[in-house]
Amino acid sequence: MLEAYYDVITKIENFVDGLMIVDDQCRIVYNKQFLAGSFDLNEKDSIGKTPMEVYPNLNPEDSTCYRAIHYGESTVNQIQKLEYMGGGEMLVLDNTFPIMENGKIIGAVSTSKYLDNAALKNFIDLPNMTSSHKDGLYEVKDIVGESEVIRALKQRLVRVSKAHASVLIYGETGSGKELVAQSIHSGSSRRGEMFVSQNCAAIPHTLLESIFFGTTKGSYTGAENKPGLFEIASGGTLFLDELNSMDPSMQAKLLRAIEEKKVTRIGSHEPRKFDVRIIAAINEHPQSCIDRQQIRQDLFYRLSSVQIKVPALRERPEDIPLLTEHFIKLFNGEYGMSLQGVTPEVAALLQKYSWPGNVREFKNVIESAFNFATTSQISTLDLPEFLVEAAALEVGSTGSSQGFGGGIGGTAAAWSPVHGGARSQVKAPATAPAPSLPPESVSLSDAMDAFEKSLILARADGTRSLSELAGRLQISKQSLNYKLQKYQLKL
Repeated sequence: MLEAYYDVITKIENFVDGLMIVDDQCRIVYNKQFLAGSFDLNEKDSIGKTPMEVYPNLNPEDSTCYRAIHYGESTVNQIQKLEYMGGGEMLVLDNTFPIMENGKIIGAVSTSKYLDNAALKNFIDLPNMTSSHKDGLYEVKDIVGESEVIRALKQRLVRVSKAHASVLIYGETGSGKELVAQSIHSGSSRRGEMFVSQNCAAIPHTLLESIFFGTTKGSYTGAENKPGLFEIASGGTLFLDELNSMDPSMQAKLLRAIEEKKVTRIGSHEPRKFDVRIIAAINEHPQSCIDRQQIRQDLFYRLSSVQIKVPALRERPEDIPLLTEHFIKLFNGEYGMSLQGVTPEVAALLQKYSWPGNVREFKNVIESAFNFATTSQISTLDLPEFLVEAAALEVGSTGSSQGFGGGIGGTAAAWSPVHGGARSQVKAPATAPAPSLPPESVSLSDAMDAFEKSLILARADGTRSLSELAGRLQISKQSLNYKLQKYQLKL
């Protein structure tokens, strides 16, 4: 029962450092850690155990999974210290939610983001959610693309870099807003100073004040003398990502600090001056954020001296071949491989897909394909199944071929055996009829291919997804993808 939801749940793996699924008895059925840590965790050995057995410092009431199963509780942004069976410990930001089916709790899913204890000792409370750099930042020349919108963006960035005004960047998630922010910093007179990046959605709003303004030893239990982000970034650039997720009360304090150009650490009465260029980013249109009161108007006007829109990937499909070449070259180096590109079918599929996750999703898809590629080119068999399915459905919705909901349309390419086994392209009927006995001139192989193709078309009528069609045919989705590619069927 719970296994039926694995495909849905595990799609969030790209956004977390750890993912655990437990069943209704709080036994671990799935456990993956995606970043190396200072701990020894055997993921396979944890299957069948409870979180309390894997993490000895937890008791049932401390376990967010246990509470989700037994009390139906959801846990959002809770900081936990986990001690591992093999030794070592890690501070994590935990989010746990019960999994419901027909009103009954059938399990729970827990995600974690690692908080680096080593960095914690150096400056602020949760530095894993803050990154700071002087070198190795992106520049305008690193932005991949030659489309008209990207050329216009690069030209704007060159001009904006020379100015000193605050900048507001807006664009969809994964479109490359931090790359743009780094490019502005790298081209500015502040390029020799710190570039400090803070994701405002990554931590509880109750901790933001100490992170931005710093703390004084003794101001609260465990507090130390720590500089805040404004002090750390002084002389350089402070990038505030997902600003529209910040609590309005914190936005008011942020505005005051920006206008006065000084901060007072928590527990102190001594103001400290800073010199920082602010670059902020939001993942929605600015007016929408204001209308929904996600951004205070006064803060918006203060930070939006310059506004820059980062185009979505679907707005520049002509850049997809360049991005494909770029990421294949990148992962060839990282994986020690020598892939030469993608097949024509994959190239067409990459162009057709709408890329809701933008360049970040595109990069993840190419990297995923590197894990499965067995030839010199990436084929459709190497791509994630959800991408092949989604692209097929999107093609249907645009009219190039009918979608699953309306059956198989006449634009689907089909192949039929004629005269001694030669093949010619014909239009597939809305519902393919059962084949009659072929002429003696047709080979067994061609006849079997024709029957298999006709059966696929017939079973596809009325289905809503490739998964459903594979179920009707009683084959795996990978086998179905292979057969669709073999017969050049576009559903």
